[in-house]
Amino acid sequence: MKEIGYKNYYNKVLGSWIGRVVGDFIGIPVELKSYEDIKSIYGKITNYPEAIDLDHVNDDEMYEIIALIALEKYGVDITAKEIAHEWVNLLNREDYVFTAEKIALNNLKAKIQPPQSGILNNFYFDFIGAQMRADIWGLITPGCPNLAKKYAEIDGSISHAGVGVEGEVYIAVIISQSFFENDIRKNIEMALQYLPSEKESLYSQMVIKAINIYDQNPNDFRAARKYLIKNVWIKEMVEKVLNASSVFPIERRILLNTRLGAVHVLPNIGIIILALLYGALDKHDPFGKSICIAAMMGYDTDCNCGNIGAIIGAQLGADKIPSKWKDPLQDTFSTYVKGYETWNISELSRRIANVGVKIVEEKAQNLIKINLQ
Repeated sequence: MKEIGYKNYYNKVLGSWIGRVVGDFIGIPVELKSYEDIKSIYGKITNYPEAIDLDHVNDDEMYEIIALIALEKYGVDITAKEIAHEWVNLLNREDYVFTAEKIALNNLKAKIQPPQSGILNNFYFDFIGAQMRADIWGLITPGCPNLAKKYAEIDGSISHAGVGVEGEVYIAVIISQSFFENDIRKNIEMALQYLPSEKESLYSQMVIKAINIYDQNPNDFRAARKYLIKNVWIKEMVEKVLNASSVFPIERRILLNTRLGAVHVLPNIGIIILALLYGALDKHDPFGKSICIAAMMGYDTDCNCGNIGAIIGAQLGADKIPSKWKDPLQDTFSTYVKGYETWNISELSRRIANVGVKIVEEKAQNLIKINLQ
């Protein structure tokens, strides 16, 4: 049986949420900008690209806040329908709801429940939205990847399907494993066992291809990024994505060849894998290095940098994140969740950890012990 003390568990949850917010602020200024523009305007990113505005709201965290509120309200046996109900109740600014989540919210308001809410009229069912909100499911299931997978599948079904849900599962599992696994390469590879096989899943294929690209370019993340996007994503994967689904073939072909194609889950998980592996080479600050590399690679940078910050933050814990990253946050962030617009990161992390204690006690007591002393 694995064991973790509550103080250490909370420290890792806090580190993960700090990492999520740090990643957002690094990624937001360069989100969906071209790779060439990011390079020419910002050069080598080694700090926040722009000054932090603590009143700025990013859409990514809203769904995780709602998930926490729903867990506290309905308990550890929560259903997709219950989480979806809170989406309808608590999403305060519909102009901050995008792509798959926007369509799902409209479906929910029309009384169409999960999993149909994630499928009906949804051009974006395999985009990044479910993956971006995966963190909380790993945080409440420390060292319990099977449970992380289960919760991620429940949440993902509200707005996504196929590789879209697989993205949420994969990131949740990596974060769950991060409480006990410090080797990021091992964590990345172990998490693949919770996905369909490489033969069955384009998502698994992309993760494995990204690992192989890193191995072939161990000292040059820019060369690796170029090959991943041009040779794997554009030349190979886009056509496979289109062939894998018969829904909206014309619309989706057009979509994947526009700027919004950069929001698809597959190229972004490739970027996350590369950034984690290259960042781990920096023994002084793998946290900042990984996030900054992801920002320099482009595509959906706030989502990618946020997931990376959450992963490494859980691995390191808040006390090992350098002050240059966490101090500017002032333990605060803002969101557009009705009645929950302003948060202390420390209090949010405490509430997440308390839910995690309940889940471990009720669902994983023979696998994990959280020592409350």
